[in-house]
Amino acid sequence: MSGVVFLQGPLGPFFARCARYFSERGLQTHKINFNGGDRLFGWADHLVDYRGGPAGWPEYFAGYLRQHDIRAVVVYGDCRYYHREARAVCEAQGVSFWAYEEGYLRPDFVTLEQGGVNGFSGTDWSPEAVHNYTPHNRSNTIRIGQTFWQRAWFAIAYYITSCFSRREFSGYRHHRPRNCVQEALCWLKSLYRKGLYKFTQRKYTASLVERHSGEYYLYALQTQDDFQLREHSDFDDIEDSIGEVVRSFAQGAAEHELLVIKHHPMDRGFCHYGKLINRLAREHKVRGRVVYCHDLHLPTLLKHARGLVTINSTVGISALLHKVPTITLGRALYDQPGLTHQGTLSEFWQSPQPVDPEFFRAFRTYLYERTQLDGSFFKDMDHAVALSWLRMAPVLVSGIERPVPQLEDEKDYLAA
Repeated sequence: MSGVVFLQGPLGPFFARCARYFSERGLQTHKINFNGGDRLFGWADHLVDYRGGPAGWPEYFAGYLRQHDIRAVVVYGDCRYYHREARAVCEAQGVSFWAYEEGYLRPDFVTLEQGGVNGFSGTDWSPEAVHNYTPHNRSNTIRIGQTFWQRAWFAIAYYITSCFSRREFSGYRHHRPRNCVQEALCWLKSLYRKGLYKFTQRKYTASLVERHSGEYYLYALQTQDDFQLREHSDFDDIEDSIGEVVRSFAQGAAEHELLVIKHHPMDRGFCHYGKLINRLAREHKVRGRVVYCHDLHLPTLLKHARGLVTINSTVGISALLHKVPTITLGRALYDQPGLTHQGTLSEFWQSPQPVDPEFFRAFRTYLYERTQLDGSFFKDMDHAVALSWLRMAPVLVSGIERPVPQLEDEKDYLAA
C-alpha cells in the first residue's frame, strides 16, 4: 500500500494521532518536520527533518513524493508557503492533496476538504449544487466547549522547542513574523487581557442589548495573520479594513445607529486597535457611536444586531444562522445571493438584504455533510481522527478518485 505524507498540522498532537491511526490500518505514514516544534508533536512510520530553505522546498518535495510512491499529502492550512508549494507539486504529479482548517461551523467541528479550503476549496458551492444535494441526515454528536488552555499549552511547548532548535533548522521561515519569545509573551499578554476584559467589559453586552437592540452593526475582526485576509481579500491588513468600515459607516448609517467592532479572541494578546479606532471615530465625527470590545458573547451580539460586516470570517455563517443580514468585504464560499448582501457597503447601511432561511438551511446541511468533521484539534481529537480516516480512506486505500463519502455510516463505523 502506498503512503501518505503529513506536513505541518495544528499546534499539538492531532497529526501524530492521525498518523498512528492510519498506520494501524496498514498505510505507510510519513511526517516532514520543518522545525523543532513540528518534531516535538510529530509521529509517523517515517519521520524526516527538512532543513533546507524555502527556495529548495518544491524540488525536494517533488523528489520525496516520487521516491516514496506517495498517494496523498495532508496539511493544516493551505496558504502557508510550504503548503502552497506542496499543493502545486501534488497537482503536477497527480497526488491527492487534503487540507484541514478550523471548522467552517464553530466550535464543535473541524474542516477537511480535498484540494483546498476556503477560497481554494474544491467543493462545488454553486446554488445548483446546494439545491440538488440529497442530505444524509447526519447530526453532530459531541460538544467541544472552550479550548483556550489546550491551545495555549500546545503553543508554548511548540514555540519553546522551536526556539531551542533554531540552529538545527536554520533555513526554516515561519508563516508568522514573530520569534518564539515574542510568541510566548503574546500568549501571556492574552491571558492577562482575558481577565482584564472580563472585568472591565462585563456590562457591555447588557448595555447594547437593553439600549440598542436592532440598532447596531457588528464588525467581527479576523486575526492579523489570517491568510484569508491576505489571500482572499483586497485589503493590505486589518487596519486598512477598519478604516474603510468606519468611514463608510460614518457616511451611510443612520445617526442613532452604532458600529460595534469586536476583536478576535485569538488575537487578544497580539495586537490592539483601540487608538486607531478612537482616531478614526474622531476624524469621521462618530465618537460615541463606535464601540470597541473583546470577549463579549458572540451569539448574544448577533441575536440583537441589525447587520454583520466581515471580510470572510466564518462568523458570517454564524450570523446567517441567526438570520442577521451579512456583507462580506472579501471572497467567501458563503457569499451568495440569498445568503449575503450583494450590494455595496454604503448600500448595506441603508437597506441590508435579508437572509433566505430556507436556502441557508439547505446550504448549512450541504456544508456540514460535505466538509465538516465532528470534533476538535485540541479536545476529543480521537473522534475527528476516526472520521478523517473514513473521509479519506477511499482515496488512500484504493487510489481511485471517487466522490468524498458523506459519513452516513458514521455511528456504525465509530462503534466498530
